[in-house]
Amino acid sequence: KVNILLKIFLIIFIFQSFFINQAFSSHLKVNIIVDDSYNGQLIIEGYDRKYLFESKTAPLFIVKRDFSDINSSINLTSIPHTYIGLFAFIDLDGNKKFSLDFKGDPTEPYGFSLNPKKNYLDIKYEDLVFDISSVKEILEIFVNEENF
Repeated sequence: KVNILLKIFLIIFIFQSFFINQAFSSHLKVNIIVDDSYNGQLIIEGYDRKYLFESKTAPLFIVKRDFSDINSSINLTSIPHTYIGLFAFIDLDGNKKFSLDFKGDPTEPYGFSLNPKKNYLDIKYEDLVFDISSVKEILEIFVNEENF
């Protein structure tokens, strides 16, 4: 009985490992374009639901990079989705959160996928969401002081 249970466990383990590797894939590469040199950490959040983006809770994934590592393309690894929106910011104060002032205006450089030309408070999920299958090359996100 122990041999049978071990074989079943081994089969399940191999089966799970195969599907976990297939379920997660590096399906998107991003270049962060920055105008100035900052001292902080780059944080990229991916959202697949409008209400999660609007409430800034439970992003699909969060990728953190030291500012010196953003000169090369960043592979975003997550469960494959058709539509996704990206929000990137440089954490200048080191609190691991996007900081706003008392009026709700940003105090840190930020950028969105599709680079909408709107004020931070006017951005809607529809302005930054895109179909992953339509991206044939590396996606660029502009993060700069003009955004905040």
